[in-house]
Amino acid sequence: MTGYQGIKYFLDRYKKAELRDIANVFGKDLSMSLKKHDMAEELATYLSCSPAEWMDFMFERDLLLLSKLVSMGPDKPLFLNPPDYPTILEFGGIISSDSAEGEDYHKVWITEDIYNLTKPHIGKALREGRRSGRFEIERVMIGYLNLYGIIPFEMYSDLLVDYASSPYSPGYDNVMRFIGNNPITKVYHWYDDEGNLYMCSPSVEDPGQLVSDRKAFTEAGEYKKFSIEDAIEAGRGAPYFIFGMNTDTGQSLDMMLKSLGYEGDDLIWEEHEIWMCAQNPEVNISLFDSVTSLVDSIPTEEMYISYLRIIADYANNAPKWVLNGHSAEETGYLRVDPSLEASEDGQEDSHPHWEMPFPTISDGYSDVIETDPQLDSLLSKMPVGFPFGMAIPHVSGDDPCPCGSGLKYSNCHGKIKS
Repeated sequence: MTGYQGIKYFLDRYKKAELRDIANVFGKDLSMSLKKHDMAEELATYLSCSPAEWMDFMFERDLLLLSKLVSMGPDKPLFLNPPDYPTILEFGGIISSDSAEGEDYHKVWITEDIYNLTKPHIGKALREGRRSGRFEIERVMIGYLNLYGIIPFEMYSDLLVDYASSPYSPGYDNVMRFIGNNPITKVYHWYDDEGNLYMCSPSVEDPGQLVSDRKAFTEAGEYKKFSIEDAIEAGRGAPYFIFGMNTDTGQSLDMMLKSLGYEGDDLIWEEHEIWMCAQNPEVNISLFDSVTSLVDSIPTEEMYISYLRIIADYANNAPKWVLNGHSAEETGYLRVDPSLEASEDGQEDSHPHWEMPFPTISDGYSDVIETDPQLDSLLSKMPVGFPFGMAIPHVSGDDPCPCGSGLKYSNCHGKIKS
């Protein structure tokens, strides 16, 4: 099967409107007056015959991935951590991919025909993207989306105009032209909320839920102002982006993960996953997976707890989508507390806390909450029905359940947790 035939076979699965959108992203205009078969044929011809042209419309991420696959050779699979969203090249059938159900990897490769098609042009496309400043424009564009999660289109436009007029940009006209031709403005999340138009990060799975959650935290204040440097940082490395690694909490997180043996792509993946889990407004103990999965290799309980605190400190200082880019430390909302509080008699207190608890959670007890005025005050600021948890100490299955029921843990809250 030739490159044209393979791409045509892949494109035949799409509807006419989808083919038009894909062609638009790759810099090709297709008329909707054409029959579906003819549209797929024209697009396949363009993709197979004009690689130097359509590469100028690709993300830096797409070109770097394609370059890596070319360097490996045809039909050589590359196993990646599951990305938050696929590459543009996958939409067009340039890269073949497979994510088997239940597997924790994403397999990509290129056929021999695509290898021969793209190899002569990939190096030049990367050099031109860097020379023109296009890649940095992309980082700014996607970086602001990654920082806010979802942002009013008018505000997003103003941020990009400010960037275009700044000393950082490769010129106002260049920025405006690149923005108009960039895949971000063509395919990445437009969301309409009762007439209010938003753009959101491609890492956001449910824009509607994020908008709804954000409305519940009105006391978080207006959108936080991020700098162009912040946007460049948050847009670098997408989809496995990470923000705040140059801060004290970010540096501590990086050093801790390296001490546990994470390096290279695995390190980048773990840091990105921690950022993503920190965005979740609900109880999410997956935030600590990078440490809890290696608990048997951590020498002491004190060190284990200190590692959990490092993650919590980073999460509490990271910008949160639901808080308009503000952090938990800045607002007092959605703080992560991995440890138990001490009561007045010095014993660990299993009282439910409104913060995201760790390491064991349950639904909490409303009768206990109602007797604590201070906690009532905090909970009154939370959205109706917002989930909270109860932090309890680790116990074995045969020990009495810490809730005081008198049952074994395995027959009480241990069963619920399982």
